[in-house]
Amino acid sequence: MALKHKLLLATTMLGGLTVFAPSVTLAQTAPAADNTSVEEIVVTGSRIRRDTFNAPVAMSVISGEQIRDSGNTSIAETLLDVPMINANTNAQNSSSSLYLSGQARADIRGLGASRTLVLMDGRRIVFSDASSPAVDLNLIPSMMVERIETVAGGASAVYGSEAIAGVVNVLMKKKYDGFELDAQFGASQEGDGRERRISFLAGHAFLDGRLNVLAGGEVSHSDPVWQKDRDWALPGIRRNTLATPQTIIPNSRSNTAPTATFQLLGGAVGTARSVTLDYRDPTKVVRLSAPCSTPTVQPTCQDEALIYSGIYNALQGENNRKTFRTYIDYEINDNVKAFLDVSYAKVKGYGYFQPPFSSAVGGGTMPVTLKGDNAYLAGTDATATALRTEWLAAGKALTSTSTAQVGKFWVEFGGRNVITDRDTTRLVAGMEGKFNFLDRNIHWDWYGQYGETGGATTSLNVPNVARVQQATDAVLLNGQIVCRDATARANGCQPWDLIHGGSAAAIAWTNAQSTTDQKVKQTVLSGNLSTDLFNLPAGPVGVAAGLEYRKEQSSFEQDALGASGALFFNAIGARKGKYDVREAYGEIRVPLLKDVILADDLSLEFAGRAADYSTIGHTKQYEMRALWAPVRDVRFRASQGSAVRAPNIVELFSPQSVNFTTAAIDPCDKDAYAGASATQKAARNATCAAAIPGWNPATFVSNIGTGRSSLQLTQGGNPELGPETAKTYQLGVVIQPRWIPRLSVSLDFFKYNISDQVGTIPINTLFQQLCYDSTQAYASNPFCALIVRDPTGTNGGGVVGGVKTVSLTNQNVAKIKVEGWDASAEYGFNTEDLFKRDLGSLAFRVDATWMYRWALQGLPGQAYTQLANNISNATPEWKAQGSVQWSYNKFSAAWTTHYIGSMASTTAFTPTQLDPYYTGDYWSHDVRAKYEIDDKLQIRGGIQNVTNETPPYLPETLTGTGTGSSSYDNRGRYYYVGVTMRY
Repeated sequence: MALKHKLLLATTMLGGLTVFAPSVTLAQTAPAADNTSVEEIVVTGSRIRRDTFNAPVAMSVISGEQIRDSGNTSIAETLLDVPMINANTNAQNSSSSLYLSGQARADIRGLGASRTLVLMDGRRIVFSDASSPAVDLNLIPSMMVERIETVAGGASAVYGSEAIAGVVNVLMKKKYDGFELDAQFGASQEGDGRERRISFLAGHAFLDGRLNVLAGGEVSHSDPVWQKDRDWALPGIRRNTLATPQTIIPNSRSNTAPTATFQLLGGAVGTARSVTLDYRDPTKVVRLSAPCSTPTVQPTCQDEALIYSGIYNALQGENNRKTFRTYIDYEINDNVKAFLDVSYAKVKGYGYFQPPFSSAVGGGTMPVTLKGDNAYLAGTDATATALRTEWLAAGKALTSTSTAQVGKFWVEFGGRNVITDRDTTRLVAGMEGKFNFLDRNIHWDWYGQYGETGGATTSLNVPNVARVQQATDAVLLNGQIVCRDATARANGCQPWDLIHGGSAAAIAWTNAQSTTDQKVKQTVLSGNLSTDLFNLPAGPVGVAAGLEYRKEQSSFEQDALGASGALFFNAIGARKGKYDVREAYGEIRVPLLKDVILADDLSLEFAGRAADYSTIGHTKQYEMRALWAPVRDVRFRASQGSAVRAPNIVELFSPQSVNFTTAAIDPCDKDAYAGASATQKAARNATCAAAIPGWNPATFVSNIGTGRSSLQLTQGGNPELGPETAKTYQLGVVIQPRWIPRLSVSLDFFKYNISDQVGTIPINTLFQQLCYDSTQAYASNPFCALIVRDPTGTNGGGVVGGVKTVSLTNQNVAKIKVEGWDASAEYGFNTEDLFKRDLGSLAFRVDATWMYRWALQGLPGQAYTQLANNISNATPEWKAQGSVQWSYNKFSAAWTTHYIGSMASTTAFTPTQLDPYYTGDYWSHDVRAKYEIDDKLQIRGGIQNVTNETPPYLPETLTGTGTGSSSYDNRGRYYYVGVTMRY
């Protein structure tokens, strides 16, 4: 779509939740009357107190009422509607995660949840998981949310690490008098995906208003949605790799079956084949067609004896949530208040995975073979006889040396479900107040905070691989069918009948489960001051300063059997670590001009933060902001700053383990040198000579390479990591013409340059591009230091200068460049003002983000890869939403439209090889209504995805589990009703 057309679209479309979007500040509400006093508050993005007309940065605001009216049970789903927020972990992909089931995370600009800082009332929240540090928004009871303020752009100078992409600040209610009960129920058009939520809020003031007590919480449950229950989703689709360009065809069937598929290879020439036992008829043995019997199943494989593996997949997961919060404050006197804020959340998520499986080719994670002398193959029943006939026809012998690889979904074990339990407790206690010094009000606060997340996962039906192999190797011994392995028999091995199905005893002996335990702790001590130093002709010079101490700890431990690698499961082991940081920050706002020609307002702001980490040492960051309003109706704003993200505990302290590879090629080897370009040879003449004593490019034979010894690798976390750094830039304008009341328009440019992003390096990229083909001096090249050679030949495979080991741990290697524009417009009016008849009021709103650049340099020296407008990175170039809302007396109704621009289906720009290549523009619509019966009772209802839109018809989005697919609704049309009762 042409740029002109898309800009027109962004300013005319209607729909969406009525939110203040990324480019809108709190200052964009209608101007107050001159005689109205405006309370000074602290708004997100700064700690200087000010009235809301002087918010320093572009800001998105979602009110608590909008969250409730949206029909979403999680505030994360409402937040995702904001154009600058990208899909991350949510209901549509967390069920396919081992440890994140039931979580929902915020991701500004697609830079990752670990680069988006989530705060509650301007204070940190303990991480929700030790395996992937970030904050789960499901921990926050939505009924107690006053509003959510989101600031995009590096905010580390104000808030510290993790704020490279920006800040999501959830501001909670602190005063309420009465009792409120809210209930909501919803279900999809298909009757699944049901969601139930019951919330309450209670509060009262005691002791003449000096003691304020508030409590609230909610309980919710979300049911799963299965791929098999959507006609459009099953069997799914795939690319036809046999065609050019690759077209889209129905998904092929799996070349495994719930019974078993046998790859009868290795017999007489021309007799190789694959056969399966038909799961619908145990007496049948079916010879598979060529598309299904080849080593790699072909796109056209549709043998009905096989199944579609999608029948096991969940489109949306299941979770239970229980959250509770209480807030108490007490006015000690008119100037001092003490407060206590305690919250608790328990989230239980369910992850769903396909049953354990063995591949008919290569075996996969659990390779199983059927030997010719298997006792069950020798059976006299019809199934065994038919299979034996196929066996012999393939030229295979009925001996132990003649084998067939088995492909099988081991449905006897059941699904590999993962149950994740997490409990999070957060306690904040402190005091705040003000005092007068030299005729200046000085506001102060201090608080101590402790947060803890404890969790456990139980992974069910993850069989013991060795036991499965032992049980399926069944032979006849003394007239009885037993396991061939004598040691296994002594340990209770029960034979498994691959022909007719495993017995309960065999299943019980081979089945297992894996558990993990985790603990995350966060301790914060903070103190802050803010005041006006002195007055200039344009206004007071405001300052804020503070100190903060923070300690982060986490541990993650897998059970011994799971960690050993013996199970059909990821062997992760244990990791733990901790770090602390001491920080100091300061801000100043200097008003330069006020109420003069071409300067209704002109001010500058500066913020700086210095930190000392126990892991990465000292860091510094800054931000400069400018605000200029040449007239009251037009306001320009600009900011530039630096931001820092300290590496987290997983990146630093994941256990380092030894692995081996045979894929590495030594650039200094004579054969590799001979095939190098002239430029490469020139570089290697210097680097190889510096690395290897007496190196001769014509004679040096390395100890690694094709057909030689494997290379030892060290992989895992890296305690020597440095910080990720960023430069951020923003420039915008806000227009609020006095002659068109209630009209606001804004446009903001944003730019991020992120360096030293944490990542890993491919082995041969390290050897060639980063080290031996680099023009940097060998001795000063940090990447060459990761390659350890043996100068004596003692430990380098007997080769002087041979490669001893290579470190492939996490490194600061990547860079990201992001650029784009945010645009917003809102307008409202009372019908009586225009039509002289009261038909209620109308409010219109549109918000759009045009992110035309999201480029990644994976390694130093590489070209940048454009990932904006790419489904693999879930970063649409265009994302927008709009709304129209009508309110009349006690009734209101709204229509919502969400828009995601067409995205490419792959990172490689090869549209001639794929057809279709783009997702196409995606539109979805919501409608809702609300009626206040009286002051004590309100009812609401709505339909999400009114037109029942499905994800784009591409394999990359239709039924996938990554962030690309979670950008689109896969639940379908969804109905909800809710009721609010007040007492």
